[in-house]
Amino acid sequence: METCMNFLKFASILPILVCLVQPVTATAQSWPSKPLQLIVPQGAGGSTDNLARLVAQALGERLGQNVVVDNRAGAGGVLGVAAAAKAAPDGYTLLIGSNTTVAANAFLYASFPVDPLKDLVPLAMAADAPFALVVPAGSPLKSVGDLVRAAKAAPGKLNYGSGTSSALLCAELFKAAVGVDLRRVPYKTSAQALTDMIGGHLDVICEPLSTSLPNVRAGRLRALAQTGAERSPSAPDLETVAESVKGVAYTAWVAFYAPAGLPKDVATRLGNELFSIVNNPAVMDRIRAIGFDPRPGNAESLAAVHRAEMASVAATVKAAGIKAE
Repeated sequence: METCMNFLKFASILPILVCLVQPVTATAQSWPSKPLQLIVPQGAGGSTDNLARLVAQALGERLGQNVVVDNRAGAGGVLGVAAAAKAAPDGYTLLIGSNTTVAANAFLYASFPVDPLKDLVPLAMAADAPFALVVPAGSPLKSVGDLVRAAKAAPGKLNYGSGTSSALLCAELFKAAVGVDLRRVPYKTSAQALTDMIGGHLDVICEPLSTSLPNVRAGRLRALAQTGAERSPSAPDLETVAESVKGVAYTAWVAFYAPAGLPKDVATRLGNELFSIVNNPAVMDRIRAIGFDPRPGNAESLAAVHRAEMASVAATVKAAGIKAE
């Protein structure tokens, strides 16, 4: 009799369970049923924005829905990342993040409102941009070795400029790795730092390779080395810092995320679609034209890169004594 009663109780709640499960299943199966939003935490017209628009168009074609780029510039990318993290995890809001906006900013802003590893779901790696150590064209420094020797001979005498978080972390990572003291000169923008560099007011700067090369080729600057682990195809004749100082590498990577809580099947679909787009040879060519090196990677590889970046930035910030603002 007790078994019979238990069965009747289960049978009575079964319709309720079915009703609870069906909407979730229907939502996952019907996605996407409306346009998606891709948040770019920078202004329109920059390299990250251009990359986002390239991928958004291709993703929209693959999903059969428009993917609208939403530029949320402000506070070094904090506003855009926060908006994405707080959005509904329904597959209709995506974020293009970088090693700065979803990693370094967590240590550089005292009131950073996001826990990047908990509040965001990694979808796919897209690209990275190696930096370069550059000096004025008339500088006596002609190699990484020259820079290290000069800095060790006169600690604190040589300076470096930084107009972005990436430039700051790149230079501080180099300082810690080789054990030298370079004096920081902060700027509001990278363009201002470059102008002073060309004018001979700075000794060295760590600047994206894509924006350094035009000035190097025009004879205004000299590149000592690029900071990627391998030589970039855009500058195959320029040695890497790692060729002189083992283990030193820095790149600014860019990747795609969604708010935490995204249904697993939707996350898998998005990750697969994004990886396929970035891994397409024609898209790779266009990514290079924007100024990035293509770096297709799945969600798992992005998660590993993100964790490693957080650990690296934490160590660099601590070693440099950088205080969150």
